[in-house]
Amino acid sequence: MNKNLKLTTRQIYIATLFNLLIILYIGCKYLKYTENISGFLSYFYMVASLIGHFFLICILPFLVSLIILYTFKSISICKIIFSVLSVAIIIYLQIDILVYSQFRYHLSPIVFKLLFGKRATDTFQFSAINILISIIFILGLVVCEIFILYISKKIANRIINLHIKLILSFITFCLLCTHLLFAWSDANRYRSIAQMKNIYPVFFPLTADKLLHKLNLVDKNEIEKNTLLSKSYSKAIIKYPLHPIKSQNSKKKNILFIVIDSWRFNCMTEKITPNIYQLSKQSQVFQNHKSGSNMTTGGIFSLFYAIPATYYDQFTGLQISPVFFEELKKQNYNLSILSSSTLENPPFNKNVFSGIKNLRLDSQGNSSSERDKDIYNEWIKFINMQSSNKKPFFSFLFFDSAHGFDYPADYPVKFKPTLNEVNYLVLNDTFDPLPFLNRYKNSLNYIDNLIGGILKKLEQKGLLESTLVVITGDHGQEFNDNHKGYWQHGGNFSDYQIATPLIIYDSAKKPASYTYLTLHYDIIPTIMSSILGVQNNYNDYSEGKDLYISGNRDWFICGYNQKYAIVENNMIINIYSSGMYDVVDKNLNPLDDSKIDLNIVKEAVKENTRFYNISKN
Repeated sequence: MNKNLKLTTRQIYIATLFNLLIILYIGCKYLKYTENISGFLSYFYMVASLIGHFFLICILPFLVSLIILYTFKSISICKIIFSVLSVAIIIYLQIDILVYSQFRYHLSPIVFKLLFGKRATDTFQFSAINILISIIFILGLVVCEIFILYISKKIANRIINLHIKLILSFITFCLLCTHLLFAWSDANRYRSIAQMKNIYPVFFPLTADKLLHKLNLVDKNEIEKNTLLSKSYSKAIIKYPLHPIKSQNSKKKNILFIVIDSWRFNCMTEKITPNIYQLSKQSQVFQNHKSGSNMTTGGIFSLFYAIPATYYDQFTGLQISPVFFEELKKQNYNLSILSSSTLENPPFNKNVFSGIKNLRLDSQGNSSSERDKDIYNEWIKFINMQSSNKKPFFSFLFFDSAHGFDYPADYPVKFKPTLNEVNYLVLNDTFDPLPFLNRYKNSLNYIDNLIGGILKKLEQKGLLESTLVVITGDHGQEFNDNHKGYWQHGGNFSDYQIATPLIIYDSAKKPASYTYLTLHYDIIPTIMSSILGVQNNYNDYSEGKDLYISGNRDWFICGYNQKYAIVENNMIINIYSSGMYDVVDKNLNPLDDSKIDLNIVKEAVKENTRFYNISKN
């Protein structure tokens, strides 16, 4: 019996090598979606990673079947398990490459639901010939596996030395090169290798940024060089905008964006933010406004690109500048970008502000309130110089005190009782949110005080009437409002974490209030059209609509590529980086996934791929 078990082990091992050849053939198809591959290192990595990664996928049937073999001593069951798993993996990879070629998505539960769930034909049309080819393909794989096992047995009987150690040593070498080279490439922004993370299915490579920095193996100059090189091939994978931007502008109005990090939707009141509240009485107030994300990363991205932050990685890797900033530069605007928090983490200097020269990356101060005061002071200097400049200006101020629940030690506390400090370890379902919420309100009040100074300065300089002032947040803030244990933001897509105020002061418009749904996606298209004279259809560069025109909006994409959701009027479909998904109502209570409208999911998939340059062939 032991002799038979040993022979079967050799047979399964040889069959695994045959299957590896089939899987490598499929794996090679992913390589057509790589960009900027040049030089020995890049090509070496492609070969090593292809062999190493797909061997890990291929080895699963071998390991499972051996466990079955030595546990139950059944050669027949072992071979059946091996064949079934091998066929399943090959089918999985074949479907994945088909889906990836069209949508740049790897297979996940939500994609499987689109392919095989209820009303799947509403999304994907399968002809009779498609079904017939699929059946023939599966039957062919079964026959192929039977033949492979037959040939493998013959080889196992005749050849004594299978060079197992040599082959495994070679594959181990490929695996080590795969992960070590990726770690180095990721730290050094060497995209020709780092891009493989998104191209290969179920690929989770090693990263070691901190270690490589300590070992001085990160070349900052090389990072910059490779980032610049990435711009030369951006059109190969991204088509943004869909058509060249055409504009004719004679207004030359100043534009001021004031963004408050973590500004909760119900915290624009006369008591909390009196200066903003007074401005709102002269402004357009959007009472049902939502960010494009529940985090700063996607919130700022969605604000300035006006598209979902599911594009975040690609736009960052390629340093694609928003059309909004390109248009501002084209129209000769003076630009002032002032952020309390660093623009390197998240790396907005690599996406949103990548096209701006001499970008100010950091602010001075040991706390968020000190840094907020610093950007206020810098803006005052900028506006004093602007008085003698005939060019229009665009200013962006990003205040961070509310995110850090911070205000100066000598600042008068308005809301009591308040926490002396925030201890995140004690936040649970029984924790009283009032002192925490009051501290947050005090930090907002401090920011409002600075904004009051900004508005007063504009008036003193006679610039308020000629300046469009946009005040909003990057996302919301939760204090366990849903009683699900969520504090702060980034945890879910309920209104508490994605809803934020939006006030637009435009002296040309009479004060008004709007209750219909508006999104961050709408702000830039509205300004591009009404202020910058852009003539393109909004769809050419955004997912937005005109802020001032009410329209039906049954859903929108919120989040960014690591975790996003399809937010509908009465439900939220959460989609995770692993591909898993769940469905909840607006209060985060679980719902049956049978309630998913696949037509909406289909439209969301289209929106998430609209700016990818996917060949019609």
